[in-house]
Amino acid sequence: MRGFASKTVSIGLLWLALAAPAPAAVGELLAEVLAAHGGGATPTAIHQRGVTESLRRGNGMMERWWAAPDRFRIEIGYPGETESRLLRGNEAWQQSQPATTAFHGALVLQAARMALPWRLHENAGRVIDLGAGKSGDGKPVRVLEWPVQEGVKLIVEVDAESRLILRSRGILTISNASMEFATGYEDYRSVDGRRVAMTERHFAMGQYTGTTRLDSVEFPAVLPAPTFDPPPVAAGLRVQHSPGARGTPVLTQAAER
Repeated sequence: MRGFASKTVSIGLLWLALAAPAPAAVGELLAEVLAAHGGGATPTAIHQRGVTESLRRGNGMMERWWAAPDRFRIEIGYPGETESRLLRGNEAWQQSQPATTAFHGALVLQAARMALPWRLHENAGRVIDLGAGKSGDGKPVRVLEWPVQEGVKLIVEVDAESRLILRSRGILTISNASMEFATGYEDYRSVDGRRVAMTERHFAMGQYTGTTRLDSVEFPAVLPAPTFDPPPVAAGLRVQHSPGARGTPVLTQAAER
């Protein structure tokens, strides 16, 4: 009787395994994501213009540049002040001054989001399929994890039907403390054969911080050489620490857009 029961359980488990839809391999899923965004080769460079509407700092004209694999620059002209950030691999600057470790990590996250469908496909061997989930408004999604580098990872939510990216959550971990910056993607439009989200909604540590609306997107073969030149008053990355914070680098909500 025990043998019969054991066989019955085994057959039942096997039936459930066969009946349940097996998740697509990561490579296959990422190929579908890439196709949904227009396919083709990874852009070598991106140039975008638009407006950032910040809850804290008001509205500012935004311009950002990215070049593969690790160059990123953003300028936002807020009322009375321009926010300037630059990433050159292991070096980073904010307002022409060497960035803190935390700001450097935040810029790595911003750069990783550029050309995201193509970057995910390129890094398929490192991307982890976390399975099915639900978006904030209840849409079925597939959830992917991309460990960009030590202490920096992106959690990406893909619409289960359209395969468009709906949200990315950048998680930055420094000295055992984690910070999360999320971006929601809306208003996809076709630009030179690629589908681009023209509206980005930003969140820091779960709190809404503002929206970026793109007016123009270009995919140049190259960007002018001075685009990523370091500021003349700074040279190299210097880690700055907050006094009385046990050496933990400081990061505010303004660090991420």
